[in-house]
Amino acid sequence: MSSGKDLIGTQLGRYRIVEHLATGGMAEIFLARHEGLAQFRKELVLKVLQSRWEGHAEIVELFLGEARISALMNHPNIVEVFDVAEDGGRHFIAMEHIAGHTLTEIAKRAIQVAKSIPVEVGTFIAAEIAGALAHMHDGQGGKGQPLCVVHRDISPTNILVNASGQVKLIDFGIARQGLSIKEESGARLGKITYMSPEQVRGDAIDGRSDIFCLGTILYEITLGRRLWRGPREVASKRILEERPKPPTFVRHDYPSELELIVLRTLEKKPPDRYQSAVELYQDLHGFLARSNAYLCNNVQLADYVEKIFSEEAEALISDAGRRRAQAFVEGEEPAEGTGEDLDFDLRQAEGPGAALARALRASALGVWAEVNGKSGPERASSEPEPRLAPADAEGQPGAKPVEKVEPVARDAKPAAREVVSASGPAPAGAPAGAKEAAGPETGSVAKGKPLSAGSAAGAGVPDRVPRRWSGIVWAGIVVVLVAAAVVWWLRSE
Repeated sequence: MSSGKDLIGTQLGRYRIVEHLATGGMAEIFLARHEGLAQFRKELVLKVLQSRWEGHAEIVELFLGEARISALMNHPNIVEVFDVAEDGGRHFIAMEHIAGHTLTEIAKRAIQVAKSIPVEVGTFIAAEIAGALAHMHDGQGGKGQPLCVVHRDISPTNILVNASGQVKLIDFGIARQGLSIKEESGARLGKITYMSPEQVRGDAIDGRSDIFCLGTILYEITLGRRLWRGPREVASKRILEERPKPPTFVRHDYPSELELIVLRTLEKKPPDRYQSAVELYQDLHGFLARSNAYLCNNVQLADYVEKIFSEEAEALISDAGRRRAQAFVEGEEPAEGTGEDLDFDLRQAEGPGAALARALRASALGVWAEVNGKSGPERASSEPEPRLAPADAEGQPGAKPVEKVEPVARDAKPAAREVVSASGPAPAGAPAGAKEAAGPETGSVAKGKPLSAGSAAGAGVPDRVPRRWSGIVWAGIVVVLVAAAVVWWLRSE
C-alpha cells in the first residue's frame, strides 16, 4: 500500500492533491484544489480509497455507498458531496472542505481554559446537529419519501465547526438507509463510547439510536467529563446497564430544563426517548430562548471558538487544566479530589437530579414524603428567577405551542405555579387536565409521570417529614413528654 504522502502533487481526475490531512480505516483524506478558467480555484477534500482495498469488490461497494448516501442529502449542517469518480484504478469522493475544528478539539480546549464548554454553546451545537439528524431521518430527498438515513457514528470527531461558526456533520462511511437497520455480519461498527444500547447489542436500529449518541455528546461537552468511560467491555456494560448520573449531581448549577432534555435522550429503551430529531431540535432551541442565552447564532459561535483558541486564552491554561482535558480525550476517570462529583448529602443540587436523589433516599430510608413540595413563604425564598416564554412559534413548521410563565416579583410570596417541561407530552394514561407540580426549591416539573432514574421528570420529593406536619409532630412530642412527666410524678407520690 502506498503512503498518503505519495499522492501529494499528483492529479486525480479534475483535482490536484495539495496536502495529506488524515488516514482512516479504508481511505486517505487529502486537501485538494480544483482549478479552472479565469484563475478559478476551489479547495475541497478528497477521500481516496486505499490501494490495498481496490481489489475487494465489497469494500469498493461500501465506499461508493457512502458517496450515494451523502449525495441524497442537502442540508447546511451536513457536509456536501460534489463528485465521486475513479482515475487510474483509484476511487475517490470529492466533498466540501470545512476549515475549522472538530468538536473534540473544541471541547478539549474549553476544558483547558474553563473546565467545560458553556451550556448555551454546547446546546446550540447539539441543536444544529439535531437539525441535521431531522433531515437525515425524516427529510425528503425530492421524491416525496423520507430519506430514513441513520448515521451510526455520531461522535465529536465527526462534528466540525468552521471559521464562520457553521456546524457540520461529516463521515457517512457506515451510514445506512432504511426504516430498521441491522448489521448482518454481526459487527458493531462505530466508536463504542458513542453507541446506543441497541447498537451495542447488535439489534436493529433506527434514527432514535443517533439521538441517544447526540445525547451522550451533549452530556459530555456541557459537563466536561466523559459518560461511558473505560475499555470496550466496560463501556459496553455501562451503556447497557448503568443509568447516567443526572447532570445536577455533577454540576449543581446545571439548568434543570436542559437536564430533562439530556436524560430523555439517554433513555435505555428507544420508545422512552425522543421519537424524532425534530422534537429534540425544538426543545433545545426552546431552552435557549427561555434561558435568554447569549449564544443563538453561528456568528456568536464563531466568536466563541476564536476566543478560546486565542493567545489570551492560552495564557489562562494551567497544568491541571491540561490534565483534565487529556483525561477527557482519553476517556479516563476524573482525578480524585477535583470536586467534580457532588455529594448530594452535603451539597444538594437544584433540579430533577436533586429531586431524584431525594426520592431515592426517601425510598431507601422508608421516610414518608410528599410530592407537592413547598408553597407560600417557604417556596418564595428559594424559587429561582422566572424565565421568559419564547416568542410565538406558531408560524414555524411543526412547532409546538408553549405555555407562557407569568413573571413573579422578587419580593412577592407566590403560591406554587406551573412551569412548562421540556420532556414532551404527558404519557398515555395520565389523568386529563393533570397539573404540573413544581418541585421543591427548584421549580422543576412533573407531568403526571412516575419518577424514574431515566426520565427524572417526577416532582421533587423532600428527604424529610413535610413542613406542614412539623407543628403537629412537635405538639405530639410535647404532649407525650408532659404525659410521661405527669405519670412519673403520680407514681413517685
